Amino acid sequence: MKRIYYRIRRESRKRFFWWITIPVAVLLAAVYSLFFLHNPDLTKEDPQLTRETMLVVRPNVTMAEIADSLKQGGFIRNEITFRAAAKLIRAGHRIHGGTFQIHRGLSNLQLLEDLVGTKYQIVFELSIPEGFRLKDVADAADASLGVNKYDFIQAAGDTAYLHWLGLPEEAQTAEGYLYPDHYKWLYPFNGRTLLQALVTRFHQEVPDSLLDAARARGLSPYQVMIFASIVEGETKNDSEKYLIAGVYENRYHIGMKLQADPTVQYGLQLDRPISHSDILRSTPYNTYLKTGLPPGPINNPSIQTIYAAVYPAETNYLFFVARRDGSRTHYFSPTYAGQIQNIKKEEHNIAGGVRER
Repeated sequence: MKRIYYRIRRESRKRFFWWITIPVAVLLAAVYSLFFLHNPDLTKEDPQLTRETMLVVRPNVTMAEIADSLKQGGFIRNEITFRAAAKLIRAGHRIHGGTFQIHRGLSNLQLLEDLVGTKYQIVFELSIPEGFRLKDVADAADASLGVNKYDFIQAAGDTAYLHWLGLPEEAQTAEGYLYPDHYKWLYPFNGRTLLQALVTRFHQEVPDSLLDAARARGLSPYQVMIFASIVEGETKNDSEKYLIAGVYENRYHIGMKLQADPTVQYGLQLDRPISHSDILRSTPYNTYLKTGLPPGPINNPSIQTIYAAVYPAETNYLFFVARRDGSRTHYFSPTYAGQIQNIKKEEHNIAGGVRER
């Protein structure tokens, strides 16, 4: 009987081993291979491959498409195991769109953790201050986003594309319509897509009804943007923008030359105050030599400045000059004689040691 007992016990242990231990070991091995087995460090095999790269995950992308991108980039060896791991932890329900910094040599679990979190998510940021010119925006996009500035400038001069984006027929460039703001995006851009994003923001923030409101004063929406850009170039003081807009509109409607320094600067692409010799240099934007508005906007004005151009102050002023007394405001006058007196005040303030513009 004892022999039979021990024989049955041995057989039971064998069955336990074959039916329990072995399947558990296989399951653990499968789980390890699915989640924790690291991919080979491909940088050791090919020095041309970098340790990390960007992975763009578009909204509503499938896990199969993500796996294919990782496979193509050499980040995973097997798409099936990656998709199986994602399925088991229901990662597909938690992955959101964006651009991620992905490292080589990670396990499936580590890759999935990167994709469902925000630690390695890249946020593309671009700041466009009020009054930036197109070339300034291009430089900032190149530095901050890696967008080739020449591609951006070329896109901004493609009139067919500009009209498709809803800019007026008169627009030869996107100058004036690159809305000043601090932008954040989850996806990279090229020149055309960035231009579209900036112009789209302009349309969202500046309603057509606002620009159309100036038609009652004989100005087209495009002319309003030209006026706004000139005012933006003259002052950052919101309280004075309406008065300065009123001065320029008065000059425009009586046929007087606008004589706006910022237009001369734009025509010569200057980043310094103009000199007397600059005024004598003829460009399409020199409003000291040419009557009427310049061909187009000279920068990208703020929404406050656009309002000032649409609803300028009703005034009889035709002249203004910076006070240069530290207040960053201006003296205004309806006559040239008054302007001469104000210039003397300005010179007196300068002699007192104050320097501003």
